[in-house]
Amino acid sequence: MKKKLPVIFLWIFLLFPINGFSKDVVIVDALRQYQLAQTLFEEKDFSAAAYEYIRFFHLFPNHEKVAGAKYQTGICFFYAGRFEDAGRHLEKIASDFSDSGFAPDAMFTLSELYVTTDDPGKAASVLRDLLTLTQNTSVHDRACFMLGWLLLDKADVLKSRSDYKVYPVREAEKYFSMISSEGKKKYRIEDSMTSLEKIRHLKKKSPAVAGVLSIIPGGGFLYCGRYRDALISFLLNSSLILAAYQSFENDNNFLGGAISFVEAGFYTGNIYGSVSSAHKYNKQKQKEFIDNLKQEYLTNQDKISFQTGLINNGVALMFKYNF
Repeated sequence: MKKKLPVIFLWIFLLFPINGFSKDVVIVDALRQYQLAQTLFEEKDFSAAAYEYIRFFHLFPNHEKVAGAKYQTGICFFYAGRFEDAGRHLEKIASDFSDSGFAPDAMFTLSELYVTTDDPGKAASVLRDLLTLTQNTSVHDRACFMLGWLLLDKADVLKSRSDYKVYPVREAEKYFSMISSEGKKKYRIEDSMTSLEKIRHLKKKSPAVAGVLSIIPGGGFLYCGRYRDALISFLLNSSLILAAYQSFENDNNFLGGAISFVEAGFYTGNIYGSVSSAHKYNKQKQKEFIDNLKQEYLTNQDKISFQTGLINNGVALMFKYNF
């Protein structure tokens, strides 16, 4: 009789469940969890999607989609504007490099992340590292292509920072030339490479000449094509020099000295401004050339796009090539 009691109680428990147990218990399986994350991603609820991807690869660490879920986590944080979290996840994937995995994609995304956060030097460094690590020709060509355009598009920023020693435009030419023959056909970059050679023949203004010409107030500005500044500089400096001369002629040495002191500042500014104008002129001409080159390339392409991406503090230019 005693042996039958446990069996009877078991049947009672199965037939009449205790009210304390919920009838709405949901069994989470790998497919359902992954689909939830994917759905949130498609709905652009990127932060929520990231956490569901994280939940997926923690609950099902041996699932075949774990690598993809980890990469998607980084993408979600990137799109959500949580760049520190995105970088942390993408760097983990990149650190375990394999051409057959998601590491190349993670490094491409990292480079976009650094461009978005105004650190093109670091973006270029990531792409160079990728070139060193990859044995895949397609990945190599894509990295060279993106690196070349990055160096052109951010040439002024890279050159102005002391930690970047190489001339960006010259380096861009080098990376374009490293693309394989098949890659050059795929990206249709030959015409751009030919056009890029013309950048050496751009008409530039010599800062030294601008400085020498500014001995005559406004001369340096006139040389750089800044005619209004040239006229203002000439009239202002001439007026102060004449006022100082007349003060000394009238034995008003104190007033003459004061005017001379003020004129010395304006005269020095005239020289400095002329030299600076020559540098700005050259940068502007180079920027116009690169912008025209980029526009010319875009006009003939249907895969490449330079588009804006939302970031916390504004809008960033993002480069994408659709495969």
